Amino acid sequence: FGSSLGPGRLPSTFGSHRQEGTPSSQLEAAYWTSSMSSSSKRVLIIAVVLLSAASVEANRPCVPKGDPKLVSKLDALACDAPESEVPASHLMQVNSRVLQRTTRESKSAGSKPLNNSDDGMKGKTVSPAEGKDHLHSIGRFLGFTQDFWILMVVCISGCVVCAFATIASVAFATASRIAFFRQMVFTEEGRIQKPVLERSFIQRMFRYDLNPLFAIRSDMASRVAVVCAVLALPYYVESLAFINEHGFTTQYAVVIICFTVYQDLGTTLSLAWYNFAGTVLPVLNALFMYGMYPEGSTDGGEWSAAWWFGMVDFLIVIILLMVMKWPVGIRMFAVSWQAYFSMCFLNPGDTTHYSPGITNILLEGAAVGPLVGTVIGCVLSVVPLCLWPLGTTLCALGQAQELAVEVAWSEGNLWKHMIKNYTGKERSVIVDKLLGECLANKHRLDALAGCLGANSWWECFDLGRTARIRAQLSESCKKLVFMHDWLRSAVRTMFDEEFEDHHDELMEIVAPQLTKLSDLTSRLLYRTTLAAAEGGVTPLGSTDPDVLITDVKKVVEAQEELATAFLSARRKVYGSNNVTTDSISEHFFVAALSLYGQYTTQFAEYMLNNETTIDQTGILGALWSGLKDMCAFTGWGFTLRSSIGFFLAFFVGYHGLADIITPYNGTPAGTTAYLMASDGAAGSAIMKNIARFQGTAGGSLLGQLIWGTVVWCSVWGTIGGVASMLIFEYFAMFLYFSSANFGYVGVLLGAYGAEHLMISCQSGDDSTSNVYSVMQEQMLAIVAVTIGDLLIGNTSPGVAAAQTFFSMTETIQQGLQDFFCLNRTQEVLLVGDGDIKRKSSNKSYYSFAAIKDVEFHRDSILGDYSMAKFIGHEAPLEPRWYRTAWRETLWNSVISNAFGAGSALSVMEYAVWEGASKGLARRSMIVSSTMEATAKRLTDRASKVFLLAQKMLTHENEMALPISAAVTDKMMGESSLKISDEDAKLIIEEVMGTLEAPDRLGALAEDDACQLAVVIQMLRNTMANVNDIQDKLFCQPELLAAKGNRRVKSA
Repeated sequence: FGSSLGPGRLPSTFGSHRQEGTPSSQLEAAYWTSSMSSSSKRVLIIAVVLLSAASVEANRPCVPKGDPKLVSKLDALACDAPESEVPASHLMQVNSRVLQRTTRESKSAGSKPLNNSDDGMKGKTVSPAEGKDHLHSIGRFLGFTQDFWILMVVCISGCVVCAFATIASVAFATASRIAFFRQMVFTEEGRIQKPVLERSFIQRMFRYDLNPLFAIRSDMASRVAVVCAVLALPYYVESLAFINEHGFTTQYAVVIICFTVYQDLGTTLSLAWYNFAGTVLPVLNALFMYGMYPEGSTDGGEWSAAWWFGMVDFLIVIILLMVMKWPVGIRMFAVSWQAYFSMCFLNPGDTTHYSPGITNILLEGAAVGPLVGTVIGCVLSVVPLCLWPLGTTLCALGQAQELAVEVAWSEGNLWKHMIKNYTGKERSVIVDKLLGECLANKHRLDALAGCLGANSWWECFDLGRTARIRAQLSESCKKLVFMHDWLRSAVRTMFDEEFEDHHDELMEIVAPQLTKLSDLTSRLLYRTTLAAAEGGVTPLGSTDPDVLITDVKKVVEAQEELATAFLSARRKVYGSNNVTTDSISEHFFVAALSLYGQYTTQFAEYMLNNETTIDQTGILGALWSGLKDMCAFTGWGFTLRSSIGFFLAFFVGYHGLADIITPYNGTPAGTTAYLMASDGAAGSAIMKNIARFQGTAGGSLLGQLIWGTVVWCSVWGTIGGVASMLIFEYFAMFLYFSSANFGYVGVLLGAYGAEHLMISCQSGDDSTSNVYSVMQEQMLAIVAVTIGDLLIGNTSPGVAAAQTFFSMTETIQQGLQDFFCLNRTQEVLLVGDGDIKRKSSNKSYYSFAAIKDVEFHRDSILGDYSMAKFIGHEAPLEPRWYRTAWRETLWNSVISNAFGAGSALSVMEYAVWEGASKGLARRSMIVSSTMEATAKRLTDRASKVFLLAQKMLTHENEMALPISAAVTDKMMGESSLKISDEDAKLIIEEVMGTLEAPDRLGALAEDDACQLAVVIQMLRNTMANVNDIQDKLFCQPELLAAKGNRRVKSA
């Protein structure tokens, strides 16, 4: 398995005995190794491999700020997975490590081995007779063989080394960042200094200053390449060949490394755990099977009691793995390894030795060797990301610290430039630049949320100070997201501003107060975010509680000064103490800045209380939660679809296929384990299957070509082999880390290329027939999975995306109805104080008996939006067959506008919630007849437009859209949604006529006029979003064709 990347066949390299006829160049190594016992050599080798990985010298931690990889790949990845589980997109890639081309010693009687290239790997799998002899001669302790205790030491020490190295390096890395940020909070002039972390030597060498993205990815790829090149030495240096003679191979460790290292330390550690757990489960079952029948089916043959026992065991294990909701990584490894172990057990002619039970473990056993290789590979995947000469600790929590501080600085800097532009005399082109910077900050916030998911949990296990840092940064992320919603809406308002005389006069009066509040709030936000990145306030420097308290008081005073100045300027410029139709955008802008200050003071007070609102989950809690989740049912669709593909491949591998595949070959069945497509992922599954073939074929061919060209039996051949391994793995892993479309090809190139590169110069048997065999086995697995997909159809990503979009729009419509209480049968009860026929029905006539409080829909909208975006990326990859292509342009426009409408609703909800008038402003809006009519007009139009968008997205042919003529004619005849100046004036009169004008306010967020301006402005934004969707829909040929057909029929 180690030499050929898959559990379908077992290579001879998992053997223990040296080949006879040792060359003279190996006499020196044979001399000193012969003086040691077999067990002593195994202990020494394993200890050297593990300790050498843990003793690498560390440099000062320094992770790039705002990891561009995270920013650019957030939507596609699911870095932001909820709960303590790695996103499925990562796990799908990880588990392919176990299922690659394998060299199988277990074969039918008289059949020829599929790969004879193992002579250069110095080891053969022991035969059953050799295994029995070794088992009788090996020492025991407490009834268990000494190899059992060695295996326990290896597994436990591997877990301890990974966990300890991760926790220690992350703690040191986060502390180093805190110390760095403390030193450069402010410039000599007192302004906030932009956080620029010093890069490591490796990233400077790759010219981080010219291309940060290239430098970061090259840093990770170079670490993997160096480790892989070192592990290749036993194949090129004859004196080190004995390392591969003890049941495991460094070649398989390279495979594990290629498929484990990914993006950051937390993700890598989680994938390492899934690799380990997915290997342990089938290994334990193999020990159970061979403990019951040590010879497998060899003695009784096919249909014997042992054969039936193995078949029943196989079916039970596979069914449990298919029907239960295992983490994707564990399921893939377990299914693939079980396919191989069971195939060996059912093979009457199998000559591979398995340890007969857990008390009789031998490291040379076919099941135990891969487990040791997995542990070594996992350790050597994690440690380089923790400790690396002239490098840094590449941890998600450190990235989160940098991103949070950078976002805090960027938000303050954006407000500073926005105020400078908005208080000017005319609109500047800088507004477009501000919009671009606003979008970049949104991506940083998405990356920050992704860094604070399951990956950062794996880096601290919610223990100690790093757990507090993670919790406080999670709270800061929430606050920063709220603030950014207001900032983004304010930037959009600036686009609509016409800079009339009234605007210029008003802004000239309040500009000093706006600037002062912005500067003080930005400084307080920066200090508070630093405190969150540190895990809480400390009596040191910028996060001193006394300093924060002083800054909070200054912001409160600035809020009051702005409120006083704005109220005075409003009366002076507009001659009114209320909002006017000409001042709606100005009221919204100052309200947004006021709420920016209010959120910041709330955040600072939260940090001063030194408490956390984020629930922390320890190791035991996460384990219990994971066990409960695994007991859930995966669903009939996935179970049937995956089972058909797997059992079909297993059946073909069991019986063989003419001269293509020999009988009892588990590779095709094992390969299907990581080609299984989850529900709704039909698009990426097809692409992954194609990438699988590209990677396996390309890696095998390139590896064989490079090996035949540069690896010779000389010093220069050794240098050429190591250098080739280094360069090849660097470019393969760089492709893996860099490309969203070809990343999977890159990791397969690295794994399969290593298989054909890590061969000693004496082994010339890596023939083209072996490469062709790899292609045949992979293609057979792909065909089997495709048949399962065709028989049990997967959910169409296009349909799923449209359904998620409609769920999102229903939430938006419900939110609007709840906000304005449009369903008044229960929400609001209006009680008059007399005979309604004799009195005018103005606002003073009504008193409120019951009204629902404002509800928040932001989280639900964001959840549907994220899911819709993810599924929307799948839709273009789906094979449409007879259906028309996915309307990608329409989809991008529709989902973007729907998200804009959802953001506007969230801003309205939080504006009235943060107001201090106890909901009186909202109550007046609810009973405003003009506001009610406007809201109903918006919800009615939005309902029709959103439904039409769903129908158009799920219309999958070029015929006219089947839709009622009355509906389309009515929609075509309706004017665009808008709030005219007349309607706005009526709304203002109806709402403000019942509210008292304030003489003094603590903050403009409490001003009823500002709240009303926010609602009107957000309604206008929502209407613009709905209009844009409608315009895009009526540009579609199918809708125009439907309208044309009706005209022809009527004529």
